[in-house]
Amino acid sequence: QTCALPICLHSTAFAQNSAKEGLERIKTNLNNSKTNLTEYEKNLKIVDGNLNEVNKAKSQVEGQQKQVLQQVEENKQAMGRVGGQEKELNALIADEKNKMNVENQKIAEYEAMIAKIRENQKKREAKIADYQMQITQLGEEKKIWQSREQTLREQYDQVGQKSRALASEEKEWKAKQQGYQGEVKRWGKEVERQQKISDSYNSLAEVK
Repeated sequence: QTCALPICLHSTAFAQNSAKEGLERIKTNLNNSKTNLTEYEKNLKIVDGNLNEVNKAKSQVEGQQKQVLQQVEENKQAMGRVGGQEKELNALIADEKNKMNVENQKIAEYEAMIAKIRENQKKREAKIADYQMQITQLGEEKKIWQSREQTLREQYDQVGQKSRALASEEKEWKAKQQGYQGEVKRWGKEVERQQKISDSYNSLAEVK
């Protein structure tokens, strides 16, 4: 901080009137010169002090300027790092978005596949219901066939009984057949014998 310097200048003059007056004026001029010298010396000290303060302030400002420049450089480097990190993060974000797009496509494919599988399951459920209905119908039909089988078994038993009865009756008739065949054979021979006797008798009768 500079200070204003009050300077009082006293001009010198040389009188022409008398030696005494001239001596007085010289004395006055000398005093004025001494006074001016004292004032200028005081002002010079003030100026020197102000210059020292200015230099101190200038040194401080230069130091601050260096600090600011250093901070500006550090800030620039930090911004560069931040910019690099931001670039890396944007690249990571883009990569993640690409992966998400791929995954979304896969999800869509899987959802379509799941929808198709569910549609197939509905068709299978319909087939199962149809098969179960057929099984129910077959169960009813099976009951009919079981009932028919029982009836056929009863008929088979009845036919078996008839077959056994006929076999027994056939055996009896075969036995009678054999008996009658024997009698027929026996009586056939008897007829032949009697026929021969009759023929022989008739021949004798014709001779007489």
